[in-house]
Amino acid sequence: MMTFYSAVGRYRLKTENGRKVPYIQKLGKLHPISIPEFYIWSTLLWEVMTYQELKEYYDRIRCDSGIKMPELDQMLDLLVSRKLVLKGIGYTGADALYDMLSDAFVVPFRMNALKRAWNALRLWVRGRLSFRDLSRVVKPMKDPASETESVVCKLVRQTPLSTAELIRCLDRGILDVSTPDKVIAGIYPEYESDQLHIANEQVHSQNRSAVLEAVSNLYLSRRVILETC
Repeated sequence: MMTFYSAVGRYRLKTENGRKVPYIQKLGKLHPISIPEFYIWSTLLWEVMTYQELKEYYDRIRCDSGIKMPELDQMLDLLVSRKLVLKGIGYTGADALYDMLSDAFVVPFRMNALKRAWNALRLWVRGRLSFRDLSRVVKPMKDPASETESVVCKLVRQTPLSTAELIRCLDRGILDVSTPDKVIAGIYPEYESDQLHIANEQVHSQNRSAVLEAVSNLYLSRRVILETC
């Protein structure tokens, strides 16, 4: 079995009592988060990691920071239960990735060049980026690399869609989801259809691999963020 983890939402810093306090913004709502939780969440932002990869990094943070921090499992289970971290399990990597992303909404994200460069420099200083990766990240964003990525971008710019909904759009040739009525008519025409029903159906789609690859590439290249209800 394989297990993957990734982060949900984006972070916001608020000044409270003269100090910066982190929050996670998900679906427009701010969720308070502790410093140990934020270490885990920020490690997973724009990353897809196994438990062992995450544990190795978390243990290194605990050692280097000198801060007394709880065990990873305690914090990770709490973040997953609060739906601030996604978890996917499967017999193969593709199955685990689909389990993690099928219900996750894909939301466009744009970061200005200066902020992107500053964030990349911080990751490089912390040892999270190689010099080669640093030069790649600070370069201006290019157009999507594949036709599927282009289609996914066009769809989610109209409205956030889950990965399973995106797969259904490709299956049915749906390109216009600009209104709620068009989403319902195209993606949910059957009376019994709901998000879970679609996720269970689209797992067998021939477009599953292409959409999973496209969403993953867009996420890892910081073009989109993931949201959950």
